[in-house]
Amino acid sequence: MCTSWSHIYKKTRRKESHISKNSRIWNNGARIKRDLGSGNIMITQHFGDKIVTPGEDISLHCSATGDRPPRFIWERDGVVISSNTDSRYILGQMMSPSGVGVISHLNISRSRVEDGGVFSCVAYESDSSLRHSARIDVYGPPYIRTLPPIKVQSGDGLKLRCPYYGYPISKLEWEYKGKKIVSTLLPQHSRYKRTYNRSDHIIKKRRRKRQILETSEDGVLNIPRIIKEENGDMYTCIVYSPSGEMARRSFEIQVVEAPELDELRVGSGLKEGQIVQITCNIISGDPPIFFSWLKDGMKIPPSLKITERSSELFSVLIIKRVSLEHCGRYTCIATNHVGKVNQTTDLYINVAPKWIEEPANTSLLLGQRGIVYCNANGYPVPQIHWMKRDAALGIWRPVLDLAGGGVSSAPNGTLLIEVVSLADEGLYACHADNGVGEALARQLWISVNKPVHFESMGTNLTTKVGMPLELSCKPLGDSPIRIKWTLNGNPIEFISSRITISEGATNSGLKSTININYVESRDGGQYECKASNPYGVATYAVYVKILEPPTPPLDLQVDSVTSSSAKLSWRDTIVTHVQYYSVQYTGNQYAVWDAAKRINITRQDTDVRQSVELKDLQPASEYRVRIASGNMVDLSPYTMPVHFTTLQEAPSSSPLNVQVHQTDNPGELLVSWLPPSRETHNGALQGYHVKAVPRIAGDSGPNDTQTKMVKVASRNGKQETLLSGLLKNTRYAVSISAFNSAGNGPFSLPQYQTTREGAPETPPSSVECRGVSSTSLRIAWQPITSHGASLLGYTVHYSTDDGPWLNVTSPHTELYLQNLLKYTNYTVKVAGFSNFGMGPFSYAVLCTTLQDVPGPPSAIKVVVSSPTSIIVSWKRPDHPNGEITHYNVYVKPVSSTSAPQIHRVDAREWNLLRQHSFTVTNLTPNSQYEVVVRARTRAGDGAPSPRAHADLTSKVVAGVSSLGGAISVGVGSSLLLACACVGSPAARTVWYHNHNIITHHPRFTRNHDDSLLINNIDQSLSGNYTCLAKNLYGSDSVSYEVTVLPTPDPPIVRVTSQKNALYLHWDTPKTVNGKPQKISYNVSWKEAGGAWRSAAGGELRDELRGELRGELGDELHGELRGELRGELHGSLRGLRCGTRYALRVTATNAVGTSPPAYLEAATLGGVPISPTTTEWFWSNSTHIYIQLSGWDDNGCEITRWEVDYREYGTKIWKRAENKLPHVDAWGSYPLVSQNSFILADLEPARWYQVRVLAENSAGVSTALYMYATTTELGESIGPPSDFMDLNMLVIICSSILLTICLFTCLYIFIKRHNHDRLTSYRNSLTTECKSEPAANTPPNDTRVYSTPVHLTADNKHELYEISPYAQFAIGFRTFGHVDNQEVPGRHAPGNSKARYDSETSFQMRSESEDSDCVSRTTTLKSAPRKACRIPHHR
Repeated sequence: MCTSWSHIYKKTRRKESHISKNSRIWNNGARIKRDLGSGNIMITQHFGDKIVTPGEDISLHCSATGDRPPRFIWERDGVVISSNTDSRYILGQMMSPSGVGVISHLNISRSRVEDGGVFSCVAYESDSSLRHSARIDVYGPPYIRTLPPIKVQSGDGLKLRCPYYGYPISKLEWEYKGKKIVSTLLPQHSRYKRTYNRSDHIIKKRRRKRQILETSEDGVLNIPRIIKEENGDMYTCIVYSPSGEMARRSFEIQVVEAPELDELRVGSGLKEGQIVQITCNIISGDPPIFFSWLKDGMKIPPSLKITERSSELFSVLIIKRVSLEHCGRYTCIATNHVGKVNQTTDLYINVAPKWIEEPANTSLLLGQRGIVYCNANGYPVPQIHWMKRDAALGIWRPVLDLAGGGVSSAPNGTLLIEVVSLADEGLYACHADNGVGEALARQLWISVNKPVHFESMGTNLTTKVGMPLELSCKPLGDSPIRIKWTLNGNPIEFISSRITISEGATNSGLKSTININYVESRDGGQYECKASNPYGVATYAVYVKILEPPTPPLDLQVDSVTSSSAKLSWRDTIVTHVQYYSVQYTGNQYAVWDAAKRINITRQDTDVRQSVELKDLQPASEYRVRIASGNMVDLSPYTMPVHFTTLQEAPSSSPLNVQVHQTDNPGELLVSWLPPSRETHNGALQGYHVKAVPRIAGDSGPNDTQTKMVKVASRNGKQETLLSGLLKNTRYAVSISAFNSAGNGPFSLPQYQTTREGAPETPPSSVECRGVSSTSLRIAWQPITSHGASLLGYTVHYSTDDGPWLNVTSPHTELYLQNLLKYTNYTVKVAGFSNFGMGPFSYAVLCTTLQDVPGPPSAIKVVVSSPTSIIVSWKRPDHPNGEITHYNVYVKPVSSTSAPQIHRVDAREWNLLRQHSFTVTNLTPNSQYEVVVRARTRAGDGAPSPRAHADLTSKVVAGVSSLGGAISVGVGSSLLLACACVGSPAARTVWYHNHNIITHHPRFTRNHDDSLLINNIDQSLSGNYTCLAKNLYGSDSVSYEVTVLPTPDPPIVRVTSQKNALYLHWDTPKTVNGKPQKISYNVSWKEAGGAWRSAAGGELRDELRGELRGELGDELHGELRGELRGELHGSLRGLRCGTRYALRVTATNAVGTSPPAYLEAATLGGVPISPTTTEWFWSNSTHIYIQLSGWDDNGCEITRWEVDYREYGTKIWKRAENKLPHVDAWGSYPLVSQNSFILADLEPARWYQVRVLAENSAGVSTALYMYATTTELGESIGPPSDFMDLNMLVIICSSILLTICLFTCLYIFIKRHNHDRLTSYRNSLTTECKSEPAANTPPNDTRVYSTPVHLTADNKHELYEISPYAQFAIGFRTFGHVDNQEVPGRHAPGNSKARYDSETSFQMRSESEDSDCVSRTTTLKSAPRKACRIPHHR
């Protein structure tokens, strides 16, 4: 009988806070709140606070993301919104367009005041949630919604939100038991104004039983703790609008206690099959209380057939027949409105062991993994152990002790033997016991069977044809063993007496033998002996190789040929085994093969085609080659010989008698030489490569970047060429190599020669300039490291902004310039010079001499402005010698010996003509004063101006305080001439131009301040301008000498072209009034069809006798320079070779810019020149080689090659790729270089058309050539057939026939169409004439008469084209005649052609009943007209 027991674990009480649906909202004080365990849920988009007008639509959106798509619920003031809340409320939820997250929306149409409140969107994902809240206000009177009683757990706090709506709301108050406890002022709309005391903002607090009541900014009442005694208390919310309207609502608080559970009770001494009850009792807590049960943390499955009985205060689980599957941990959960608690207990019973898998007799395979099952269940879990009977001792012993390793027992009792051996066979016993009831035991026999197997996997045998052969197979294992033989997967049939089979048993298995009396070639292959017994299958393989003399190789061909090697390939035969190949070749076709060279090649098993390379061959020689296969049996017959000819080779020696001489020009060398020996040409010489490598001091090796390489065409006799563009004053190593169509020969030994020196090629760097004193500058620079010139010294050019260039030389890198102008900007540049000339100038630098005391003001004038004041006017000093900080005006009476009065005048106070004036007041009337003005810089006071006097009287004579002088102005600009007048009575002013009074003139404007404004000035308005002021006591005047400066003339440019540069020259501009102009030049350029590009930095002043360089694009450099001889020139460098350019040059001065000067020029060079013959081509049976050095670049480097080809007679061109032959065959061939192009994969003995395109910066040239591949034996083929290709002939004939048929059909169609129209038209006219009586014609119609003419055979084809409109045109001939005049003859004399009159086309309405009936007429040549033509009406 099964005994049962139960063990009750220690009970734990867990309390979880629980908030009811109606009260939960009062605990949400934040806008977004994440509940505990919210996981990865996140609100990515939400709505905000809104204020709307009644009738306006409201749309609220929320979007959230999570591990899974969340679900949304909408609430208003804590109450869930559904589709039944209001028909105006529409809820929706969808996936976001990006596929990540969910979007939910709430739309309210035609909003009302009661729609206001706090709206919340709550996102749920499993047990997680996240909330966002915002307030929506609708204009209207205040109101408060009703809420059911709010349930709160005793001891918890409460945040009570007032569910009001309406807007605006000015104040919210809370009352408790009739007393106001909290008052809050809410934010108001901007249109409402409310005054309040500061005390209204103070939060009122009420202490009651250690409880503090406070409110937040949005009117939420916070109660920190609720006790049981407050059950049923009422809190009242009151809201006010600014207009005085009020609403109030009370809310009941119900205090509920969470439930508390007693320990679970389970009966003791339980047995399997008995009735079990688990009781869950309530100790305390407010109803209603709800119960639920869990087993092992999960809901109890119905399959356990457990019954639950619950009442108000307890719940019982009833198990009518307890079994092992009912054991586990049971949890009782009690829940009410405010809390949830649980209690847990364990239920277990004692169960005797029972077999799950009862062990039985088992057979195991030798050498395999053995598994024997023995499994039982019960409680406690039974312990299983294995025993084995020792046959020698007759006792039982534990299996693990006998095995000694490799044997184990799994936790479920399964016996595991890793490798089964014969010792594992025997009697075993499995025991299961857990201390309850009787233990289980079962005996079983484990037997070990031996599957069939072999000691090895197989073997290889080799024999010759005709020899005997024996094949043996010895499988091991338990009987019965069966054997089956196969050859290459097919069963062997022993029907011939040549092959016999025998079998015999052995001690450990069976032996099977196949005897072959004599071997044939078909007996080779893989033999398999497949043995099987009831316990397994094994296979033994014997690979038999039958040796026989091989057959000759197939498809012997020459793959590639060089000047000294040839690559052969052939296809191996698959009938017989080949171990090696014998290759014979000879260069004399009349020699016997016994004297030929012979090499043996080992067969490569992995290659589909065998190959060999014949090396050390003679260039341009004919060879024969043949091959045979061989193995250990014999050698096969040789193949038919194959012929080939080796290619040409590059010259093997260098040119002779190389000499290098200087020329009179820097950077040039004259090179001469003789061709190499004729026997080393190895082909026709096509030219020479001349290489000049500079030897610069300090370089460890050759300077490849400065190496000069030129190509010279071959001539008869002595060769020579001129190398230009070399480095100056540099030692060069010159060497020469000859080349032919095969490639370049070796270079000759270098000959050394030094180029003549020239002017320095680089300017000095790091030019520094600084002022030393007010009249001197210090100039310093880094020395020039030029290899092309012997530097003698440096020349320094300097000038002011508007002065001429001055220069001084120095052998040093430092120089002091003396006797300069004070405080003046100087532009300085430095260049080196040698015996050959001056090099480029450095970039110009700007520096300034130091300041000094200024000179006196250039002019001063004093006028009396009143009996007690004067006006002092003066001009800026001609030599300010610095920045003038201010002026000092000294004024003193002439008769006084005291110090003068000093007045300080800011130097920045000047008028438009840069004149200064100052008014001195409070002077003594009827006195004489003298005035002196001094300028001041940082260096001190300058020299005083001349003394000026003024006599103060009661009569103020007319005076002009403005100072005149010379003024220069640009043409087209405006000029204001000042005339500041004083006097009492006020003076009257008159302006004169060249002594003529200025009256009304469209360009002169008199201003209220007596100044004169000249608009759009030109040369006609230059000259003297005088302003005369007069009053009763005298007069005064001021004069201006106005000079109008013109814009510069467009430069006259001359261009000199170079390969990659254009050199521009133009004359210096004319002087204006004997002074040089300050002019800058702008150079723009463009290619044909391109945009204009400016030479950045390419501006040049006429005085700048140097260079100014700038970048033009990526690689283009511009240089503008001038010389002392009065000519300016510049250069555009880095241009495209052989390209035409448009140039635009403008001159600019302070007045404006000249019209542009346009011209066109082209750089030197042209499109590539293609060779006229095919001497640069070579071919074999599958390749055509093109030596690209045969193309002359015409002065511009070739940048792109395109080669197309097609077989002669075909239409489709193929783009060729430069496919180099295999490295093994062509690695040493000199043709394979950058100057070669190879067409590969061609057909032997075929003519090809080859189209070669060469492109350089000047353009593209295309040439078409005919060339043929050789035969496989290397022989040339005859010229292509002159007869037209058959396909082309068929196409041409078909096109001609089709064209003839088309024209014939078109002619027939037109002929028939014209005849049909003519017939129908004639019939229609006849019908009309018969149906219309003449009496119906209105009398006012204008009639057009014509003589009826009958149709003849000559004019039946006249066409009458129908108009596309409602009217149609009738073409007929009218004749000029009078009434009763004789009708002209049908055939006038001399009439050979029909005469047509373009004015005789009339229109008639086809549907008019008044239409004239006219006879069909033909157009004939009329007699001479004697009367006017009757007009016709359209």
